[in-house]
Amino acid sequence: MKLNFTRAPMDMFHMLGIHPGVHYVPPRPGWVMRPAERARIRGFAASENNAMRAMQQESIENLEDRLMDDVMEINTAPVVLEDARFVKDGILIAGRALLNGASGDRLRRKYDLRNPGQKKQDRLADAFRRAKRQGEKQLPVWKDPCDRFDIAIDVKNGFNYYHFTQESLGSLAHFATDDSGRPINLHFPPGDVRSFVMNFVTTIFPQLADRVRILSRTKRYDHVRSVFSHRHYLYQVADERIPRAAAVSGEGRWQRLRHEIISRRKVMLSSYDSNLRLLREHALRHVSQSLVSSMPRLVWMGRDESGDARARGISGHQALLEELTARGFETVVFEHLTPAEQIAAMQAADIVIAPHGAGLVNMVYARPDTLVIEIGSRQSQLHRWGVFHSAAHVSRCRYDAVFADSMGDTDPERVPPISQGLLGVQLGPRAIGQILQILDQAMEPAVLQAAHSAA
Repeated sequence: MKLNFTRAPMDMFHMLGIHPGVHYVPPRPGWVMRPAERARIRGFAASENNAMRAMQQESIENLEDRLMDDVMEINTAPVVLEDARFVKDGILIAGRALLNGASGDRLRRKYDLRNPGQKKQDRLADAFRRAKRQGEKQLPVWKDPCDRFDIAIDVKNGFNYYHFTQESLGSLAHFATDDSGRPINLHFPPGDVRSFVMNFVTTIFPQLADRVRILSRTKRYDHVRSVFSHRHYLYQVADERIPRAAAVSGEGRWQRLRHEIISRRKVMLSSYDSNLRLLREHALRHVSQSLVSSMPRLVWMGRDESGDARARGISGHQALLEELTARGFETVVFEHLTPAEQIAAMQAADIVIAPHGAGLVNMVYARPDTLVIEIGSRQSQLHRWGVFHSAAHVSRCRYDAVFADSMGDTDPERVPPISQGLLGVQLGPRAIGQILQILDQAMEPAVLQAAHSAA
């Protein structure tokens, strides 16, 4: 089913509080968002081109300005949906698109692209203002037993490990104790569904695995249980739970939440959905301490580009690998590990260094004192920096991003969009030096502590 993104906002979007069809599974959640501990996040400009490096540094400073002082956990809650249709672009309630978490972000981007111009954007802003002013102040609670309804979860795709882990896998946590026996339908767009999907489901939620079905077609439900993220709810509903949480924060921007992309991006950079926290908690319960103890503490995250991973490449890194080997690092190719081993490897690691890639979402399983160093480029900085912030905040790890150069493209004025393909990373002396400086500063206290303990 193809959506018509030219419709008027009130016809296009399911306006919570005005349009019926979304109910909390009882009891009603006591909170929509709440303050949480944050990760320590830093960026480092390390291009060999001075003009490019200056641009990288400017972007680092701009992102630091956008980061809010306080991080919020945004609640995800089980809901009952009425007259719901799961389609390629997300979930429709009585024909209107439900703005729900990451799928809501994608719907908003598509709608904004199809409706440029101030007049149409003003119409959109007015629709959200009217919904907030005229609608109910909270979602209703489903009154009758709902365990007779199937469970359905919207999934972006079946081949990108980042999207599945970040956006969808944790949704199953809400049904971990459900004994209704009803099917759990994971709705994917048409396309390849890789084996890691069911491997991770089976490892983290073994009690649910035999009920999980992979569906790649449009399906309508009269009633169905699902999971709702309050991320877009923040600017749609005048719920008193929102300003109450914002008042706890000293950051005024949490009290001025708006629907525009700038405001939504600030929220994205400084928050995480509770699904991700629940995923971490359930995953760590299913990994033995003995398995964690068997994993290396200093990790270079390798990448098998002969299999499912998209070939991107990294060059100029041999000198770095020699330095890492001398410091005791081991290469770990996460694609070659079982799900339990991947979780254990991240939980065990003191330091993980990795080129930009989907595997970095595994930092959701890291310890709070783990240091994760991402090696990126100007392209990943402009188009991808920020996507791992949520995973870092959940684990409260230390997350540094070092921006080097792109393979085959050194023009600082022309950075290709991701739609043209993600370029590999080219490491030069400046980037290697920056990584080693971060590394040695991080290792020094550990070395001193070990020496003190031995003494």
